[in-house]
Amino acid sequence: MNKDILNRSGWLVAALLAGVMLGGGFTQGTDKVGVVDLTEVVEKSKFGKQNQDKFNQMRVAREGLLEFVDTYRVVSAAQATQLRNLSLKDATTADEKAQLEKIKQDVMAADKKSTELSTKTQLTPEERTLMQEYANLSQAMAETARRWYQEFTNELQAWADKQKVDSIRRAREAINEVAKAQGYSVVFEAGIAPYGANNLTDGALKSMDAKS
Repeated sequence: MNKDILNRSGWLVAALLAGVMLGGGFTQGTDKVGVVDLTEVVEKSKFGKQNQDKFNQMRVAREGLLEFVDTYRVVSAAQATQLRNLSLKDATTADEKAQLEKIKQDVMAADKKSTELSTKTQLTPEERTLMQEYANLSQAMAETARRWYQEFTNELQAWADKQKVDSIRRAREAINEVAKAQGYSVVFEAGIAPYGANNLTDGALKSMDAKS
């Protein structure tokens, strides 16, 4: 299974509105024109960095869970539910961490026992029954893991999309504030004016951070 969930260059997965005029309007002969790198304002802001950290924490937790159940597949339905709930909690208590570790140890022990049984040439009826039970659990866990992968991918994408919208809104507000304070009537995104003078990126970044 591919456990690399949304493994892209950060949670902001595309250039943000490259080439868009961000504010103001032309009043011929009196325009004061500036440019701004909207993506830089978002990604380098405190808000953007916090989102990046949060996204990475969410991604790592989910990839770690998938890695574990892909390695140790003898997992009961109850154990799978507990593993998911405890592994993906934003904050866990000491008791919850101990509970999670105990479940993992139990799963690893069952997986080891399954491997041992698979190498034996003579099995007792009880061992055959246990081996079949392990096989059923392993198959069910494989199907669950595939479902989890899709759910995690959708979940992370939805979270990233929501944060992107909020980040762009905050960045635009900061840009408009700086542009208004400095008398700019038009501000273009740097994508259509990469060599433009009057770059407002640093000012907009400071304005956005001041509100974090």
